[in-house]
Amino acid sequence: MGLKNVYHIVSRGAVPLVAGIALSVFSTSSIHAQQMGNPLDFVNSQLAEQMKNQVRAMSDPDLIKAQAQLQRRYYEALIEAGFSKEEAFKIILATAQGKGN
Repeated sequence: MGLKNVYHIVSRGAVPLVAGIALSVFSTSSIHAQQMGNPLDFVNSQLAEQMKNQVRAMSDPDLIKAQAQLQRRYYEALIEAGFSKEEAFKIILATAQGKGN
């Protein structure tokens, strides 16, 4: 489909509407950026809010219990696979510390 055909598909009234929406979005984000000051302030506030939400979610008692059950199953599976209890514990510990990835 050529560019001329696309132009005919879009009504002439839609072009000003789309341009108006784009201008509105740009001006709104520009005003928001001015209110926030430095753009990094906005990014930092968004990151902080995301981290707070993540901590709240990870503090859910059901999630904590599920994580504990998963760790226990992993520990038992390591022993069944032939690791000693001490080796399995060290693997679980290293995984929890992020050294297993």
